[in-house]
Amino acid sequence: MNGKITTFEWRVDHFSLDQIAESGQTFRWRRRGPESYAIPAGDHYCVAYMTAPDRLAVRCREGLAAWWRYYFGLGDEYPEYWRAIETWAERDGPDAYLTRAAEAASGMVILHQPAWETMASYMVSQNNNIPRIKATVEKLCRRFGKHITTPDGDEYFTFPEPGLLCDVNDLQGLGLGYRDKYLAGMAQAVAHGGIDPANLLAMDYDRAKAVLKAVPGIGEKVANCILLYGMGHLEAFPVDTWIRRVLDREFRDGFPAERYAGFTGLVQQIIFYYEREVMNNARNKN
Repeated sequence: MNGKITTFEWRVDHFSLDQIAESGQTFRWRRRGPESYAIPAGDHYCVAYMTAPDRLAVRCREGLAAWWRYYFGLGDEYPEYWRAIETWAERDGPDAYLTRAAEAASGMVILHQPAWETMASYMVSQNNNIPRIKATVEKLCRRFGKHITTPDGDEYFTFPEPGLLCDVNDLQGLGLGYRDKYLAGMAQAVAHGGIDPANLLAMDYDRAKAVLKAVPGIGEKVANCILLYGMGHLEAFPVDTWIRRVLDREFRDGFPAERYAGFTGLVQQIIFYYEREVMNNARNKN
């Protein structure tokens, strides 16, 4: 991170770094304290922290304010999304599952993460758990990324370029297991032009999902994760073990997706956080 370091601050609403960090959408954040994180993303790095419940501060290289503002989704239509969520919560009543989930995860947003990093990270995620995913992604960055020291003395590793991950033999010892060949194959396709993340970003949801699912190792759930967390498709609704459990238990007659048209992915994150961080923790205490 060369150049002058400065701090930007924005007013935010329905925004919690702690909730975002525990929502399963990102694997590289490092907690520094309550509502405070060191965040590498692609080639960039910042320290983000809340100075008040409605104020987000981001310390980063000068000239990157717009990049980080986009990353955190600060220009997205969250006031509109939350009006709809709260309207349905009032109609459903305080005891309804989605009402309780929205109250518990009222600071949730969907990040705009770098496309290639998201593709690679979620290739690692298939049939995996979050601690192991984080450990493997960290090892990938340490082995293949650039080691950077910031003017503040912080150290981080950039996310490796696809051309560095093409040889499956180089990926041994990272905890990838059978995923190594899928990651190497996808990296080869991206490095040699068979898949262009920039083109994927420009596609509509259905077309982009079809392209992703044609990549060996990417199924429905992983494709939806990539589309939601790295390509801005808030209509994507990944269904993992946690979400499947909720759908089977709470929505036997079907999930009311039509209520949240255009941002069901945000509701999915609200459910995931509530089920994993609130309901599961409560069950474990009993």
